[in-house]
Amino acid sequence: MKTGIRILDDKIGEIPDNVAVLLSTSPGIDPAPFGINMMDNALKSNSKCIYVVNNKPASAVRREAETMGLDLSRYENNKLLFIVDAFSGYMGIHSDEKYVVENPFNTKNILDEIEKIQESDILFVDSVSSYIDMKEEPKELLQMINKLKEKMTVVALFSAWEYEQKIMKDIKDSFDAVLTIKPVEEVTIVRQFLFPEKIGWKKIEKFAVPVKVLKPGGVKVYFPKILVTGPYNAGKSSMVKALSTSAVSVDRMGTTVALDHGYMDYKGFAADLYGTPGQEDFDPILQYLADEAVAVILVVDSTKPETFIRAKEMLSKTKAYGLPIVVAANKQDMDNALSIEDVKKRLALPVNVPVCPTVAIEKKGVEKLLDELTEKLMG
Repeated sequence: MKTGIRILDDKIGEIPDNVAVLLSTSPGIDPAPFGINMMDNALKSNSKCIYVVNNKPASAVRREAETMGLDLSRYENNKLLFIVDAFSGYMGIHSDEKYVVENPFNTKNILDEIEKIQESDILFVDSVSSYIDMKEEPKELLQMINKLKEKMTVVALFSAWEYEQKIMKDIKDSFDAVLTIKPVEEVTIVRQFLFPEKIGWKKIEKFAVPVKVLKPGGVKVYFPKILVTGPYNAGKSSMVKALSTSAVSVDRMGTTVALDHGYMDYKGFAADLYGTPGQEDFDPILQYLADEAVAVILVVDSTKPETFIRAKEMLSKTKAYGLPIVVAANKQDMDNALSIEDVKKRLALPVNVPVCPTVAIEKKGVEKLLDELTEKLMG
């Protein structure tokens, strides 16, 4: 089983069978989309899943998945997904679901309902925090999870409210892995990061993955601002369009005089792309356009080495040095285009800056450029 978040899966490896994983979120961040995204990834691999929900109607789980662009009904119809309603019994209301826990305060009743569904691979419990709110302590639920993981992998969702320190410790100690999603405040925005707090099956260094729930789209590794810059007429607008699923630019007299904007969705990574104008008249605002950028794509015209000084000047004005940088040596289809080695030599950038051959108007070379960019961002 994998989480479905590419960089996280690369780092922690496949989740082994018969382990318990806690998806923990800070107050204000709903863990359900992360659990649903993980479940959808498992279902795509034909894993048989059970989703026990005690904090909302089962129909709300289906609706949440639908807003993410995920269709759970086909998995239910194919007997791969079974949703167990442990909410209606708590609220004392009627349920039309096939699997209903009449008394969700009693873990034996939950177990009995789960055991009606035979030979399942993964159990999702939504949520531990709601059970604590019902019972005031998680002991019985944690015992149930520990028992069930002998038969299947268990993923439990948890909103980390201000519980007693002992309760928090008991919960985290009961799981083989703890994946924590927290907000991190930056200058003008708040981003969400996923931290592998504990991985029991593999020794890893500490790292954080920027994530965002896209509706539709699901959970993606998300970068809010990647700057696309370079000299006048180097092909920046074409590059933004080539890299993006959707893009907008403002053109006047055949070249861009304002900001390009595009949205990129590539191999589980999502990002907003911002292109800068290349004319010197706009130099005073370059630094402001670059504020909070997390990486830079420098676009140069391979046929005009005389503009390379301007390209490096723009990197300096955007204060891009220190950020991950990837160079697009554009217009490589032209007869007088410099070779990549010559572009590298004339730009004289640090050796760890990749230079990729591209023909932006034909989208040639953009996949290699994106691979280099994502490698830089997560390296």
